[in-house]
Amino acid sequence: MANLTLAMDDDLLYDARRVAFERDMSLSEMIRDYLKDAVKGWQLGRKAKARQLMETIKRNSRDFGGITWKREDLYDRG
Repeated sequence: MANLTLAMDDDLLYDARRVAFERDMSLSEMIRDYLKDAVKGWQLGRKAKARQLMETIKRNSRDFGGITWKREDLYDRG
């Protein structure tokens, strides 16, 4: 497990320690839980956006049929 150094206002640190104490956990544990939740929310958001994009693509996709031209037709300068 890696260590992390944070800089914060003394008042915030004091209040955060009080919250951690009231939750019967260490400040490190509380920060770890917060970061896990933040990452999980971000991942779920990305998955939801990907699903939404795929649904949009499916909804707006059209079949234009097969290729009706030949490669040579593209270069015909007649």
